[in-house]
Amino acid sequence: MGEKVTLEISSRPNLFDYFDYRDFLQDFYHFHKKRNSAYSYRLFARKAKLGSPNYLKLVVDGKRRITDRTLYQFSRGLGLNRDEEKYFRELVMYQEVSDPDSKDQHLKALMKYQEKQRTPTPLTETRSRALTDWHHLVIRELVATKGFKEDPSWMVKRLGGKITESQAKESIELLLTLKLLKRNSEGKLEQTEPLLTSSDDVPAHLLRSLHRFYLRRALASIFSVTADKREMSGLLLAIPTNRLKDVKEEIKEFRKKLNRKYGMEKSGEEVFFAGLYLFPITQRAE
Repeated sequence: MGEKVTLEISSRPNLFDYFDYRDFLQDFYHFHKKRNSAYSYRLFARKAKLGSPNYLKLVVDGKRRITDRTLYQFSRGLGLNRDEEKYFRELVMYQEVSDPDSKDQHLKALMKYQEKQRTPTPLTETRSRALTDWHHLVIRELVATKGFKEDPSWMVKRLGGKITESQAKESIELLLTLKLLKRNSEGKLEQTEPLLTSSDDVPAHLLRSLHRFYLRRALASIFSVTADKREMSGLLLAIPTNRLKDVKEEIKEFRKKLNRKYGMEKSGEEVFFAGLYLFPITQRAE
């Protein structure tokens, strides 16, 4: 969302396509400026009844925030309808809250609004929808295990009671819709493709949410999973800045190798998550 060429907008930007409210505000401004050269930040402030004539620009530039007090004023200035106003509020809250759990809740609310509007966005119209909740791809992999049963209660049990039976049913329907699963000649579920990987067009906020979930599960597994069923090891390295890209590529290649070697073997009993992480543990001295 953050890499659009905003000056080429020829139609009113659709709020429900956005996950960054500043991107939307910028596109909204350029849209009206292109239609009417006299349109200005001052005109927006007047319509929104904002005290500062430059408030919109300051928000777009990241120098000011939209507060609870100014949220309604922005909605009025943008001319939002009732559903758009609710979505805009969730959008602002999603970006401004720092608590990971709260962020996830606002993200899910945004997704529900997008589904309701049925907007043709990359997130709702592509396979990225399978990343909106952690259990979708887990169930996809579970289908390939020995003794799989297309029984919601069985799936709930296999996922440790972390989802409901209705969520299990909805997940199967979603995976079929996205053609990540299919039914064979006997009507049984099977994967359409044995190997999957994310691509650059997958929204970053979805990947961040998933990684946050699996990092929490990894931490919990230290105390709840026996050592013979998990592997946790780490390595501290002083890496030259010009070699960091090479190290990242080697990690990615190792991940791809694991996927190619074991992803084709559809005879497992359990679904595992293998995470590889690289991040700085020190801060560069100024």
